[in-house]
Amino acid sequence: MAVAWLGGAGVAHGADWLRWVSGDLRAHEERAAAHQRALEALGPPTLGQTVTQFGYQHTRLEAPPLAPAWVQIDLGAPRPIDLIAVVPAQVDWQSTERRAYGFPRRFRIDVSDDPRFETFTPVATHDGSSDSGIAPVTFRIGGRAARHVRLTVTEMAVDNAQYFFALAELMVVSGPLNVAAGRPVSVSATSTHPPRWTPENLTDGRTPLGPPIRRDLLPWDGFYVARDPALGQATIVLDLGELRPLQQVRIHGVHARIGADIPGYSFPTRLRVEASPSPDFVPAVALLAADDFSNPGNNPVTLPADGVDARYVRVVALDAAPPQSRRFGLSEIEVYAGNQNVARTSSVSALRDAQLDRDWPVSLLIDGYTSYGRLLELPSWLQDWEQREALRREGEALAAERVRLEAAAQQRWVRGALAFAVLVVASGAGLAVASRRRRAREMEQVRLRFARDLHDEIGSNLAGIAVLSEVAREEADSADVTRENWNEVHRIAGETLGAMREVLWLSGARQETGLNLVMQLRQAADRMLAGRELVWQADAAAWPVSEPPARTREVFLFCKETLANVVRHSQARRVEVTVQAQPGVVRFAIADDGVGFDLATVTRGVGLGSLEMRARQVGGELRIETRPGAGTRVTLTVPVDGTAERRLV
Repeated sequence: MAVAWLGGAGVAHGADWLRWVSGDLRAHEERAAAHQRALEALGPPTLGQTVTQFGYQHTRLEAPPLAPAWVQIDLGAPRPIDLIAVVPAQVDWQSTERRAYGFPRRFRIDVSDDPRFETFTPVATHDGSSDSGIAPVTFRIGGRAARHVRLTVTEMAVDNAQYFFALAELMVVSGPLNVAAGRPVSVSATSTHPPRWTPENLTDGRTPLGPPIRRDLLPWDGFYVARDPALGQATIVLDLGELRPLQQVRIHGVHARIGADIPGYSFPTRLRVEASPSPDFVPAVALLAADDFSNPGNNPVTLPADGVDARYVRVVALDAAPPQSRRFGLSEIEVYAGNQNVARTSSVSALRDAQLDRDWPVSLLIDGYTSYGRLLELPSWLQDWEQREALRREGEALAAERVRLEAAAQQRWVRGALAFAVLVVASGAGLAVASRRRRAREMEQVRLRFARDLHDEIGSNLAGIAVLSEVAREEADSADVTRENWNEVHRIAGETLGAMREVLWLSGARQETGLNLVMQLRQAADRMLAGRELVWQADAAAWPVSEPPARTREVFLFCKETLANVVRHSQARRVEVTVQAQPGVVRFAIADDGVGFDLATVTRGVGLGSLEMRARQVGGELRIETRPGAGTRVTLTVPVDGTAERRLV
C-alpha cells in the first residue's frame, strides 16, 4: 500500500495577460502567493490508506434510524480533556483523493462519568456547514474532566439512497497524549466487517493521515535489528535513566523509502513490549503481547501504560515479518512520562543487522524522526491540520475569486476595446469631417481665385468688348473706325477665350483643355507677351503628370505672375522662357532685356512677396538676378519625383 504526499493545490492561473489590465488581479496574485507560501511552510501531509483497518461503519439503512446512532469511548478513569479530534474514514480506492467516506453530516459530542449517559455535558456540535475533506474535525474542550466520551450522529451520510456513517478514529487529547488510544469502544448498533470495520478500529491509532509528523527527510529510514543467536529473538532496550510512572509507549515502524515504498516494512507479526524497573526485566509488565499482530503500515502503535513504574522498556520481536527472514526494523520509539517523551534522553541498545551493510546508528530509534519526517506532539499536529484545512478553504475561495476577477477584467478589457474602437471611429469621423472642411476651405479659396481671375481678366475683357461695341454702334458711319474696333473686339475675345481655358485648366478640367502645364504656360506667354519677341525653349513633358494638381496650379500661377510683372514693369522688347527637366527637379526660367531694378533697395510688395510664397508652397528654390539697365532673370527650381519623355516645343 502506498502513501500519497499531497500539499495545497494552490490557485490556478488562467489568462495571465489580464493581470496587466486589472490591479485587483495583481493584488489577488499576491494573496495567492502568500497562501502558497503558508501551505509550503506546513509541508505536505501523509495521506493514504496503508492498513486493512479502515475504522467503524454503521450499518447501511434504507431510512434514517428512529433513534440517533452513537459511539462511545471509556477512557478508564476521569481525565482532563483538552480537545477531541474526529478523523474521517477513507477506503482503499480513495487512497489518493482528498474526499472522506461516509462522514456524518451532523453530530454532537457529550462527556460524562456515567457510562449510560443518564447525565452528561454537551461539549461540541458539528452542523455540516462545511466539508472538511479528509482533515480531522477538532473541538477544543478546555480541560473538562470526564471518563466517557460519546459521539451522537444526528444526521447520517447518504450514499446510493442508503443512510450510514463511517469514522476512522476518535481521538481524545489530554496534554500531548491521545488518552483514547487502545481504550474500549461501545456502539449503539453493532456492525462488524473485520478487519475493515469494527468498533475497536476507532481507537487503534490507524488512520489515513499517518503519523503525527512534519515532513523532513533524513539520509536513513530506520534502524534494523539483528536476531540475538543466544536468545533467538531481536531485542531493543531503552534505559530511561530513572524510575518513572509511564503514561504511554509509541512504536513507529519503518516506512521504507530507500529502494522501495513499503509502509510497515519488516514489522514483526509476533512481538512483546515490556516495562520493568529492573534491567533483567524481572518483574516486567507486558504492555503488548501479540502472537498475530497485523502490520500497522505507517501508523504508530500506541500502548497505554496507565502509570506503570519502570526504568526500562524492551521491544522484542519473537519472529521476523515474512517475507523478510530474520529482520526487524523500527524508525522511532517514544516513551511518555509526565507528559514528556523521556525516550529522547534515554540510552538505547540493540544489535545492528549487519546483513543490510548499512552503518546506521542505533540512536535513530530515539532521535525524534520517523521514516518520513520530524515527530510533532499531537496538539501541534492537529493544529497543522486545522491550518491546512483553513488554507484549503481559502484556496477554494481564492480560485473562485480568481474566476470572478478574470471575468470582470475581461469585461473591462472588452469595454475598453469597444471604447477604443468607438474612439478610433469617432477620431476617423472627426478627421474625415476636418478633411471635408479643409477641402471645402480649399474649394472656397479656389472659387475666390476663379472669381478674381474671371473678374480681372475675363470680366475686364468683356467690359472692353462692351465699350468697343458701343463705340462701333455710335461710329457706324466710319468704316475704318468700325474695322479697327472690330479687330480689337476679336483680339480681346481671343484673350478672353484663352483666359477661360486657363480657368478651366486650373480647375482640373484637363479633358476640356487637352493641355499640360508646359503647353498651357506657352499659350499664356503668347497671349500676355503679344507685341514682344518671345524666345521659347521648353520640354513639353518636363513637368510629370503625376504631380498633384495643387502644385501644378501654384507653379503655373508663379510663372504667369512673373510674366505679368514683365508686362507691367520691365519695358522689355525680348523675353526668353525656358523649362528644363533635370534629375529630380524641373527648372523654370523667365528672362527679359528690360530696365531691371536694384534688388537690394526694392520693397517687398505684393509681387515679390507672392512669388516667394508660391515658391515655398511647392518646396522650390526662387532666384532673382537683376540690376538697373541690365534686365531681369527669375528662376524657380522645383523638386519632382517622376521622369518623363522630353520633347521640345
